[in-house]
Amino acid sequence: MTLSKTQESQILELYYKGLSQRRIAKEIEVCLDSVNKRLKLFRVTGSIHKGNIQRSRYNPIENVTRQRIRYYLSLEKRKSRFTVNQLYDFLVQEGYEITKSKVRQWIKLERNRLKDSFLDIFYEPGQMVQFDWGSKKIKISGINKIVYFAVFALPFSNYRYVHVTEKMNAHCFVDAFISFTKHIGCIFPILLIDNMKIAVKHRSFKDNQVKLTQLFEQLSQYYNMEVRTCTPYRPNQKGTVENAVSTLKRELHGLNNNFKSLEELQNSINTTFDRLNKRKHPDKNNSCINLMKNERAFAGKVPSKHFIYFNEVIRIVKNNTLVSFDGNHYSAPEEYKGERITVRYNEKTIKLVSNDGRILAKYKRCFGKGYKKYRVWNMIHSLLKKSKGFDQSNQKRQMPRWLKKLYDREFLKESQQFLVFLELIQTSSKKKVKQLLKYYKVYKKQITLDSTFEFLDKW
Repeated sequence: MTLSKTQESQILELYYKGLSQRRIAKEIEVCLDSVNKRLKLFRVTGSIHKGNIQRSRYNPIENVTRQRIRYYLSLEKRKSRFTVNQLYDFLVQEGYEITKSKVRQWIKLERNRLKDSFLDIFYEPGQMVQFDWGSKKIKISGINKIVYFAVFALPFSNYRYVHVTEKMNAHCFVDAFISFTKHIGCIFPILLIDNMKIAVKHRSFKDNQVKLTQLFEQLSQYYNMEVRTCTPYRPNQKGTVENAVSTLKRELHGLNNNFKSLEELQNSINTTFDRLNKRKHPDKNNSCINLMKNERAFAGKVPSKHFIYFNEVIRIVKNNTLVSFDGNHYSAPEEYKGERITVRYNEKTIKLVSNDGRILAKYKRCFGKGYKKYRVWNMIHSLLKKSKGFDQSNQKRQMPRWLKKLYDREFLKESQQFLVFLELIQTSSKKKVKQLLKYYKVYKKQITLDSTFEFLDKW
């Protein structure tokens, strides 16, 4: 029988007055069984009201079993999961007396608990830029080619920029990054990337830290920015640029299917994203391009000269002071014979660098085979030993024009004296050497070893 709270309170009041249960039922006009149940409830729970019963959620059997299920789920690999039957057999073998339906229910709850839930991150203006690659097969000049896209996105303003490249290597990334900085007009303190091979060497399992490649360490130092990498298989950490890549592929379906060149494709993409960036931001009351312009005030300045990318290889200097690279040979200083040095190169320049980072020589890159580049300063000691053959040597033929004129006019092709003269001025600054030559030209004096030594000692 359903009783009101007033009747339940009256039962307790009369009970304390010493009335019997039959007399209480007669006074309140309820059945004897209802009075009996309410008084039993009061003795057990301390409350006579049925709605105030709070049953404990703690079930020791369920909690212990679910903890064991969590243990087995932690042993699962990314592409290998336990079935319900397997987990049920494990639990039965360990002595748990439960039904398979309960196990299935608890496994479902535990798997739901382990699912990733993403935080809603707030990005400060002018603090971060996200980067990712995209690719698509496009017809260029009637030929189907896989074209790569370097996509940059600003998470605060949702401003997007796309640079078209032919490859997905370090050189193309540097070109894309320089193009982005020129377009945007500033440097953001944080660059967020994924674990691409050109950026990450390996993960240190001891420290759980990412080691960047030399290229990205140089970029970080040159532009004074922090390079961050995402956790593997977690693309949501750079969701803004992932959405930008999806938008790019969707927009490419609506563009012309045949482009004459990559430049035409780049212009089409620029036009498309100019239109998209002028749209209103989904969460802010302004357009993406206006928000990006506001971000510039919080970002850093672009250096006057942009970063120049160099690849690096290790080479050994031969006894003839030459270093072999790409089928050609370049001269290094004599004191580095038999030593290992670093060859830094790009499409235009070759630099020979010592282990302590000092630049030993710099050359224009040769693209033929079998070329030999000499520098007379690098092998003065060897040439002094064989000065009689200096006139017929390639070292003399490859000297700068001003040295050739000096050799012919001032030293009258006296190779021994000329090489000693070079040895004297080798450690002097360019400014002092220019003053020396100007002095002899103004006063119309002939250059001799004694006068050179006196001049250098005096000045």
